[in-house]
Order: sequence, then structure tokens, then C-alpha cells
Amino acid sequence: MDTNLTATVRADHGKGAARKARAAGQLPAVIYGPDYEPKSVALDPVAFDTIFRHTRDPNTLLHLDIEGETVPALVREVQRHPLSRELLHVDLLHVSAARKVQVPVRIEAKGRPAGASLGGRVRIIRRTLNVACPFDAIPEKLYIDVTPMHIGDMRKASEIELPEGVELLLEADINIVTVYGKKGGGKKK
Repeated sequence: MDTNLTATVRADHGKGAARKARAAGQLPAVIYGPDYEPKSVALDPVAFDTIFRHTRDPNTLLHLDIEGETVPALVREVQRHPLSRELLHVDLLHVSAARKVQVPVRIEAKGRPAGASLGGRVRIIRRTLNVACPFDAIPEKLYIDVTPMHIGDMRKASEIELPEGVELLLEADINIVTVYGKKGGGKKK
């Protein structure tokens, strides 16, 4: 999927300038970062929305063409109208190879648990975990193997196999998945 977008620099900024940009059919945005001078820009709202409808990944890396310069960026915040859901404004984070980015990544269970034969079911306790990694190595999902799990077992975040260069950002090792069900496997009398 092509994630290239053309961004035009907006000379004016503020609410009035953003309203004018929206009236002209543009999506007002700001791009900023730790080593990047903030810029007010305007994007094509249809092209922007199409990228995210296609990828369905909030961590999609955008390549913005700003006056001939290609700037890699991640979406930090999207503001939408509460009723019409029309895009109103986007905050973009400039990323560089010099710094790791911190992003939430979705967790997915892999395999069929051993406890499933007794009626056990997988429950994901934590749907996302925050990770730090280079911007060009953001995993789409993190997988945890539930195959050896029996009813009542839990797996912790530290048991996730992480891709190279990716580290978990946790204060404590938390439970993220469990297998639940009746331990006896039989019917109540």
C-alpha cells in the first residue's frame, strides 16, 4: 500500500485558518517532533482516509511530501466531528532513525489451548501493549502462543516473543491472556 501523501504548508495557523482549509476541501494538520520544527500543513482528506481504511493499522507510517522533502510521520491524534465523523484535524509525529518511537501494538493469541478440549476458552485480558522500536520496524501485531495453556492458566507480557529491535514498555509484568472455563469439564448436578 502506497502511504505517500502530498502536504502543503499553511502560512496561517489557528482555528480560523483551519476552518478556511476545511472550507477549501483540505484537512488541516500539524507535524511536530523532538528534533523537528513544527509545521502547519494541509492534506487531502480523501487520500488520508483511504490509506487508513485500507491498512486498518493506526501505526501506519506516512511519507509526506512537503515542498519536495519526504518526511516520515506517524499519526498521533485524529479529531473528528462528533456527529458527522468528518475529519477535522490531524496531529502527526515526525519520526527519525535516531530515535525509537513508542506505540501501542495489538496482541493476538496464536494456537488452540490444551484446555479447549475440556471447554476452555481464551480470554485476552490486555488487547494492546506499548512498545518502543525503530519507526521502520513497528510490528503490526504481537503474538502469544496459547497452545500449552490449560483451564485457569495465565500468560504474562514477558512471555511474548518480540521481533528484533522491539522492547515492551511495562512498569510490571502483567497477565495478558487466560484460558477460562469449568475445571472439571463435567456438568453440574
